[in-house]
Amino acid sequence: MLLKNKVAIVTGGGHGIGRGIALRFVREGAAVVIAEQVPERGESVCDEVEATGGKALYIRTDVSKRESVEQMVEEAGRHFPGIDILVNNAGITGEDGHFLEITQEQWDRIIAVNQTGVFLCAQVSARKMAETGAGNIINIASINSFLPQPHCCAYGAAKGAIVSMTRSMATDLAPHGIRVNAIAPGAIQSSHPDDAPQPTRLALLGRFGLPSEIASAASFLASEDASYITGQVLTVDGGTLNNAYRIYRDET
Repeated sequence: MLLKNKVAIVTGGGHGIGRGIALRFVREGAAVVIAEQVPERGESVCDEVEATGGKALYIRTDVSKRESVEQMVEEAGRHFPGIDILVNNAGITGEDGHFLEITQEQWDRIIAVNQTGVFLCAQVSARKMAETGAGNIINIASINSFLPQPHCCAYGAAKGAIVSMTRSMATDLAPHGIRVNAIAPGAIQSSHPDDAPQPTRLALLGRFGLPSEIASAASFLASEDASYITGQVLTVDGGTLNNAYRIYRDET
């Protein structure tokens, strides 16, 4: 087991990539805190974990609000002995629009959750980790950090910032024994995560990715197998970035 006796917080852990990471971490021996806005989702994942004999705790959390994040971390500390791993996965999409049309409210909401939420969760959790001199933070970025997508200025801006923030966090937190890395997923099939991946010409491998494949990357980065890796971005996209020529020529 790669993560035996570790305690991990997974934000947005109630569905999609977050759910996949939480379930994989439990299989690797970790206890997980599901920090999720939607109670039904968070409780459902906890039920899945407990059905396998694992340990999980659901805490309703709004990552865009410091008070909510602080309460989540404190409650996690009352149930488990410290925090070893934080996965900053919570994010929102679908509120963006054409650059000329996006509203201030839409921009602020996307930045608050996708960027400020990463800052808040990382800072509050890292303060706890620093007390023990060890920790691991994994930020979920996106290939949109590097490759612009139409009508996604706010989302792309936030995900691009996560890449820069990851490197800054790694620099400041290394003296405290805390490693910080990011994963940049491509198109992931989250709505039916346990099905066979559907085909797409966007990726060189010819298909969408699965949450379990992002979870494999996360479990590696969170483990001692990655003990000399920090400040890096691991792209898991089936070769989508390498396929940009086809994408830009609208040959999808």
